[in-house]
Amino acid sequence: MPQSLDAQSIQKQFGEMNKMLMRVMAHLARTNDGQTSLVLRDLTQISSSLNSIKQGTTNYFDTHQRQVRVLVGVGSAINSSLKLKQVLEEVMDTLIALMGAERGFLMLREFDGEMKVRIARGIDHVDLNEDAFAISKTIVGRVVKTGEAVLTTNAQDDPRFIEQLSVAAYRLLSILCVPLKLKDELIGVIYVDNRVHTGIFQDDDLSLISAFANQAAVAIDNARLFDDLQASNAELEIAYSATLEGWVRALDLRDKETEGHTKRVTVLTERLARSMGVDDEAMVHITRGALLHDIGKMAIPDGILLKPSGLTEEERELVQQHPIYAFEMLKPIKFLHPALDIPYCHHEKWDGSGYPRGLKGEEIPFAARIFSVVDVWDALVSDRPYRKGILPAEVKKSIYELSGSHFDPKIVDAFLSLDDLSTILRKLKSD
Repeated sequence: MPQSLDAQSIQKQFGEMNKMLMRVMAHLARTNDGQTSLVLRDLTQISSSLNSIKQGTTNYFDTHQRQVRVLVGVGSAINSSLKLKQVLEEVMDTLIALMGAERGFLMLREFDGEMKVRIARGIDHVDLNEDAFAISKTIVGRVVKTGEAVLTTNAQDDPRFIEQLSVAAYRLLSILCVPLKLKDELIGVIYVDNRVHTGIFQDDDLSLISAFANQAAVAIDNARLFDDLQASNAELEIAYSATLEGWVRALDLRDKETEGHTKRVTVLTERLARSMGVDDEAMVHITRGALLHDIGKMAIPDGILLKPSGLTEEERELVQQHPIYAFEMLKPIKFLHPALDIPYCHHEKWDGSGYPRGLKGEEIPFAARIFSVVDVWDALVSDRPYRKGILPAEVKKSIYELSGSHFDPKIVDAFLSLDDLSTILRKLKSD
């Protein structure tokens, strides 16, 4: 069974061979004649050559292992959720370190087809000004045109760059420019150079650089898709928010008696939720639910919704269907599913006497329990055509008395603990 070919086994074999040579040379040294001297000289040269080969082999394996580690590192970036800027920095810094370069930049093809510098870095991982690389754009043009890497160990003596005055003027020595390809399509280029040393980049490194560039291209493309998806989601969020606000405005315009009510209860609900430890992610859905809490009233006829006199029993039952209408209107919109609790459940009561489902206690969603306190508060303190608003102190008393029957006691305590509710109300009405 032959030994596996690795650095440790090869070093061991070289060591054993060298020991054998030393024993033979020691034996021959005891024989003092001319022929023996010649043999000793040859064996000494063989021993020296073996040591050189051993050192070269060791260096090769060390370099190979370092390169493999680098490629594995780039591979991990492909499978990560890093943003584009972070991926570009990692790719650029890795190539500079891998090749012993002094500086480098990376260009990507934009949607209009133009190549644009997206990052420029120095050996110390510091961003550089793009103008510092204006001298190298002709080399980039060659790579973009041919799709092939450009590598030179000494640009000053390379016939390909004789006519490029900038290369001579800036004393560029080692240059490497590699295409970034994705499924044979050029998406960008990476450029690194060294203005101090020649021979930094070797032709033997091209296979390694090609493997690196292929992985880097995938990582960059994934990161661009991730960034584009985030941007699209942000635009979609803005569009959704504008749509929700349009619905609310339409409802406010329809019922002048409650104009401004939605804005006030939304702000107060957010403040109460924050005071009770609600996080940012849940707050988004609470805000949307508060904005849409009365959206079901869009299905109530004007003759009933805007009736100046008292409602009949049948009309009252119809109005009490508006949470169900809201649920039916919003349920098909998957985006709004987490916000349904308030429109659907804000008329439920802690003791189970509410509508539309008669939920009781903690069966009522937390967001709806918060909102119902705020909703009643605003309804009582606000003026109506048929009555003036009740003084905040009296409303506080009424809400406190309804704790445990209409409202969750813990939420009532949190609400009444908010800083000066009357001041908040005045500010909201003046805005």
